[in-house]
Amino acid sequence: MENVSEIAAHFDFTQTRKSKRYLNSFFNQKSFNKNQTLYVQQKLKLFLANFEIIEYYRINESKVNGIQKFLDEFNINQYNLISSLKYREYFREINTNISLLIDFFYHFELLLRNFKMKEVCPKFFIEIEEQILFINSLSVYEQYNKDLDFKEKKNFLKIITHENKKKNFESFWSFFYLFDVYSSIAKGIKINNLVFPKFNSENAFNIENFYHLDLKNAVKNTLQVDHKNTLVFTGANMSGKSTAMKSISIIILLAHLGIAVPADYSDIPFYDSIFMYFSVNDNLKEGYSHFAQEIMNVKNVLLELKSKNCFVVFDEIFSGTNINDATQITVKTVNGFSKFKNSMFIFSTHLNLIENHLITNRNILMLHLESFLENNKLSFTYQLKEGWSKLEIGKILFDEYGLNKLLDMEVDY
Repeated sequence: MENVSEIAAHFDFTQTRKSKRYLNSFFNQKSFNKNQTLYVQQKLKLFLANFEIIEYYRINESKVNGIQKFLDEFNINQYNLISSLKYREYFREINTNISLLIDFFYHFELLLRNFKMKEVCPKFFIEIEEQILFINSLSVYEQYNKDLDFKEKKNFLKIITHENKKKNFESFWSFFYLFDVYSSIAKGIKINNLVFPKFNSENAFNIENFYHLDLKNAVKNTLQVDHKNTLVFTGANMSGKSTAMKSISIIILLAHLGIAVPADYSDIPFYDSIFMYFSVNDNLKEGYSHFAQEIMNVKNVLLELKSKNCFVVFDEIFSGTNINDATQITVKTVNGFSKFKNSMFIFSTHLNLIENHLITNRNILMLHLESFLENNKLSFTYQLKEGWSKLEIGKILFDEYGLNKLLDMEVDY
């Protein structure tokens, strides 16, 4: 999906700019590993089990940036009694940063110590315990809330210098920002009341009462697919087919990231790669037209299918070429993709001519969003139904918006 940031926004409660970059990188994954996905799922369940702790956890970004700058720049050899007399401002700044560092690490270690439910994710708890040990090695507990003399501060700086040389702070900051990311995602899960999915190895595809995260009071739908791997959505514009396809796609993406999903129940296969093409544009950088870009997208997926199981979505495929070519190559593409039985493909099309060329393919399920036309008036239920929709409303909308009258009016000049 081109605009993954719109999905990530539902989980973005990060408290630093660097955490936000970590979050965006996390959401822009293209390939997936099942063990890693299940590990992330366990971590998020752990954060949810400790939600009362992370809910009120706050980060002072300017303080964090100041501490990092201090760790990068300070030189212990310049911290001596001579500099305390000659460079009083510099000396005072170091003392301030020592106090900030001690206060920050003391409170973060306290936060980690309060985490419970180790059994939910023992592996991540090992990481937590490692960071507690690291913070303890800095002796911040002994230094906290004390009025340190010169010698005590110098000894503390020696410890900091030693850990800096071992690059242990780099490991800590990576953990720290990811901690903020997982806290952020857990808040999104809690606020949106999402449910963790299940994965199966039988290629069964079952999503019950799913909906789109952006819609309030959304109409919920259920999709159960057995022994088929290709879905073809048809129907009128405004009927909700793109929204339904995006809803399914968001669930698949979130599930593979290890995140809970907007559905009451999900039991789906695991895919190695995910491709979602909802709005294809000209690629000016590569010199591709709209249609050429569509061709390249299909080729890239086919190359990936040589070695991986994929989840692939093409919304209104081959809309960038004429109807005759589009009809022939859409049939070829849909039938060709359907042969990869361990992958899942979702297409939408307005090409009603191709129905008879696809209907005999047992791997294909035809779907549409229910809509009605009575007395030239349209109504939509947004309910997912099986079958091919032949409802065509282009001319009706053209007339409803008064375009016929506007185009028929006489022009005096």
